[in-house]
Amino acid sequence: MDQNGSPVPPFEPEEYARVAAAADIVGKSPQDFVRDAALKAADDPFLKALGRTRDRVPQLAEIFATQDTREADTSTAAWPDPAPMGSRELHESQRHGHAA
Repeated sequence: MDQNGSPVPPFEPEEYARVAAAADIVGKSPQDFVRDAALKAADDPFLKALGRTRDRVPQLAEIFATQDTREADTSTAAWPDPAPMGSRELHESQRHGHAA
């Protein structure tokens, strides 16, 4: 069973053959090989972070679904140009090779 209590499907025959071949290369039984790989993965910080993310995504989705997004308008009309440049300033900034 996996962490959520649902049964884990068995390996397909071709998958089992690949696991058995890999286990044979390192001199382990397929069961020991899979167990050791699972234990090693459980210690991987990246995989631990993914596991925490899996739990957080539904919570965050629920929060975002309840937020009023009308207030978060990011159209250009909401952000006026604070200092429009005239043609003289634009020409000087191009001549000096940098933007104002």
